Amino acid sequence: MLIDCHTHVLGMGLGEEFQKTFNRQALMCVYRAKGLLPSHRLPTEEDWKNCNVSFEQTDPEKLLKAYETFDKVVILGWSPHYFEDIGLGGTVDTTGVTGVIGPPHPEKCNDYIAALVKKCPDKLIGFASVNPNYKGPKTAVKELERAIYDLKLQGLKLYPTYQHWSPDDRDKAFPIFEKAQELGIPVLVHMSGSTLTSAPMKYSKPMLLDDVGNEFRKLRLIIAHMGIPWVDEAKYMLTKHANFYGDLSYFIGSIDRETLYRFLLSCKPFFVPLEKLFFGSDYPAYDTMALVKMLKTVNEEAERLGKPKIPEEEIQGILGDNFAKFMGII
Repeated sequence: MLIDCHTHVLGMGLGEEFQKTFNRQALMCVYRAKGLLPSHRLPTEEDWKNCNVSFEQTDPEKLLKAYETFDKVVILGWSPHYFEDIGLGGTVDTTGVTGVIGPPHPEKCNDYIAALVKKCPDKLIGFASVNPNYKGPKTAVKELERAIYDLKLQGLKLYPTYQHWSPDDRDKAFPIFEKAQELGIPVLVHMSGSTLTSAPMKYSKPMLLDDVGNEFRKLRLIIAHMGIPWVDEAKYMLTKHANFYGDLSYFIGSIDRETLYRFLLSCKPFFVPLEKLFFGSDYPAYDTMALVKMLKTVNEEAERLGKPKIPEEEIQGILGDNFAKFMGII
């Protein structure tokens, strides 16, 4: 099977000003690296005209067209969080494409994702999202129950870095992990640095999940982005905890093919079977098909370097079969 376990859809905050500020904070480093923005000073409005920053929400129909050759695609909700410097963020439907009634608001993030899944149930898998910092952990737990029982979403995405809480916080985070374990759903946790200025990196370190793995030994947990830049730390979490897995989103888009090959080759000596890895793109941030091609052709690096090949069945596993087994699809 071919499955992308990490994509985003719709808008990510209320108002064009939020979208603009969020994108500029997140992408300034990208455009500086490409030489499109100055590195010796903050960019001016004139400088930003050189950059293609989109303030529009990600069209679900565009996503489906981009994924015509895929068997399944996971679309992720982003629960509300108020950023002091840019405003209220979270998944919003600003154009009414989901059919969810009422003014757009991130509190409806799970309703938006569920509505899209209903439009294309054979292709889309919806993951809910909750934030214990928004209205407290009790409210977050109730919303998670609603998202699973009533909206029929199949997993949970958490964003500690963006929402300013630590995964090892027993008062805020553990009630959510406990409920997810009780519900028998997988939890995908954002575990990587963020180029957003107001997203503290201290909440992104994979080691913060160690207590979670010890406390909730039946919880199926996916470390998103392979913990970049703490990739070895993330690998060791997969080594230590039998119920931990990793997705390649963002990480695979930030490296070249040789680095990908060397990463895959390094997993087994770390006692991480490649069956624990899932393909993810972080769409629309990256060209999904280019990432698929890089993974499919990774053994060209083995030939060039004169090193062992990655077995083709293990590559196919990463591209979809591993996640399909993880979710009980096959």
